[in-house]
This record gives sequence, C-alpha cells and structure tokens, in this order.
Amino acid sequence: MKLPKYCTRIFKESKLKLNVYGIMVYTHPNVYPPSDDTYLLIESLAINGGERVLDLGCGTGIVGIYAAKRGAREVIQLDINPYATLLAKCNSIINNADSKTLSIVGNMFDPIVKKKLFDIIAFNPPYLPVKDEGLIGKSWSGGESGREIIDEFLKAFDIFLNCDGKLFLINSSLSNYDLTLKILGKKGFFWEIAGRRKFFFEEIVCIEAWRKC
Repeated sequence: MKLPKYCTRIFKESKLKLNVYGIMVYTHPNVYPPSDDTYLLIESLAINGGERVLDLGCGTGIVGIYAAKRGAREVIQLDINPYATLLAKCNSIINNADSKTLSIVGNMFDPIVKKKLFDIIAFNPPYLPVKDEGLIGKSWSGGESGREIIDEFLKAFDIFLNCDGKLFLINSSLSNYDLTLKILGKKGFFWEIAGRRKFFFEEIVCIEAWRKC
C-alpha cells in the first residue's frame, strides 16, 4: 500500500504499533494511546450497521475505525489535537476504513453543523482531577474536579444526537460518575452501565444512554 507522505512521516515518529480487535494502529508521543478506558469503550460499543457515528476525542482513531469495520456507514473522528486527527486519518487508511471516516480538528462540537445528527456518539473524555498542560496532558486532564470537559459535553451533546440515537460515555469514580447519571436523567435520558473496570485506585465505567421520543 502506497501511503501519503504525511502518513509516512507521522508513522516514522511513532513509538509503538498495536494490533487489537483486528485493528492495526500506530501511536504517537503527542497522542493519547489506546488504554484500558479505550478498550472498555470499544467493548461496550453497539454497532448494528448503517449508523452515523461521532468519535469525539478520537486520539489514534481506533474507536472510529472499529465502528467503521463493524458496519457504520459514516464516522467523524474529531479531536482538538491536530496530531491525533492526522494519526486517526492515517490509521484509517492502513485499515481500509478511510472511505467511511473523516478526521476533523476542533474543540468539542464547534466544527459540527447543528443539523448534522448522529446515531451514536462515543466519547472517552479527559476525566482525571488534574490540570496538566501540553497536547498529551490535556488528553487526560479534567480540571480540579475532573469534570470540566464532561460537564461541557453534557450541556450540548443531545443537540447532535438523533432522537433514537445512543451515547457511549466513559466516566470514572475519580470524577463522580454518579453526577453524570443524574444529569442524564434530568435531560430525559435512560441509562445503563454497559461495562466497567475496577482498579485499586478507581473504577471506570462506560455509560450507555438513550431517550424516548
């Protein structure tokens, strides 16, 4: 496969190549690598085929690539980190998923037209209660409470979700995921914990949420 020169360059900067869930992805020093929370999101994601998917905070692009290979008809890979969107685009190419994926640089929903609705929104947000700087530091920093990005997301996500669409959202006990569940309930959403992983210092969960229209 002849790759675009920009892919060759960014792959040369990679420190690691992974093969998980039948997907090959390169990582990058400036991009959040696939981790336990990434894998929990993938394992919880329900793709039936034909969905329009938003992979928010796409990182390496592995979640969106997984959705595309499982039958999603269109996947938007969005990240505020330009290294991440370029890496996601190139990883999509080597997985033959680039005909279904589009990588966009932007903050949260800013680049998305309000009339564009998604069947699935998948988001692994920064949720640690820290304030680290830099491209990679911002990928896990959720501010003092760990909820800065989560709460910003919860204010607006439903505008971009189809009436019968689903949200798959990673949260942590370190950032009070019970509060996320309460906010979803107040917005008229039903929810369930689609998956969880426990560690000695925290529990991470994937929340699946939907509404009746």
